[in-house]
Amino acid sequence: MGRKKKVGIIGCGAIGSGVARFIDQELKDKLELVGICDRTSTKVNSLLAVLSQKPKIFNDYCELIKEAELIVETASIDCARDVITEGVKRNKDLVILSVGAFVKYKNLYTLLKDYKGNLYIPSGAICGVDGLGSLKRAHIKELVLTTSKPPGSLGEISFLEEEGIDTFSLRREQILFQGSIEEAIERFPQNINVAATIFLATQFPNASVVVKVDPHLRRNSHKIELKGEEANIKIEVENVPSLSNPKTSYLAILSVQSLLEKITSNIKIGS
Repeated sequence: MGRKKKVGIIGCGAIGSGVARFIDQELKDKLELVGICDRTSTKVNSLLAVLSQKPKIFNDYCELIKEAELIVETASIDCARDVITEGVKRNKDLVILSVGAFVKYKNLYTLLKDYKGNLYIPSGAICGVDGLGSLKRAHIKELVLTTSKPPGSLGEISFLEEEGIDTFSLRREQILFQGSIEEAIERFPQNINVAATIFLATQFPNASVVVKVDPHLRRNSHKIELKGEEANIKIEVENVPSLSNPKTSYLAILSVQSLLEKITSNIKIGS
């Protein structure tokens, strides 16, 4: 058995906790969970109580980045910016969930020029990222992401408060937003990382995003429609929410677990 890779998790919400438990139960022969970090102590303590491995608790995620070799970020766009900046400087391997950071902070790309680590972007709450990515160097004509959510999955969003929109009072489906990926991420920073993942995969600058709320829905859904010279792609995903956080799709948790399996295996399936 080779040496275990040291893993640190930043953000102990639904995704971070699900990943930590998966490492603890399924990948403990290959990965060592050396540290966890979250600004909410109750999340940290709740997670620590269910782990057989007892990672160190870090109050400063920069200190965790120093100690770990592979860092999993599941916190926020602003936290991701700092994790990427510090992790790239130290050539650490990074798994980034808050991918909207690459759209909001475009200068992050320049940091990757001399980076000697590995940066991983999980597919998250959608499928077909491999197919979308395959068309990056092709001729994409149109790309539209339509995200539909039940009111309870949106949480507190300043954009909706400013517009005077109470999603729980709606009786029928309503379009909340239609525009560019940059605008979508600015208005829905915790809800639209899917759009950023699609942009990173395709590098198509003119993608449009539609965000809807539907009081009759019980699950988040994402519909991706791509038209190109080489292929037309239609993808529709209906996600079951995480029990611990309705704003998080359970598929997003599973996608990180699958990525860690792929990283630690010598069998790689999918492009």
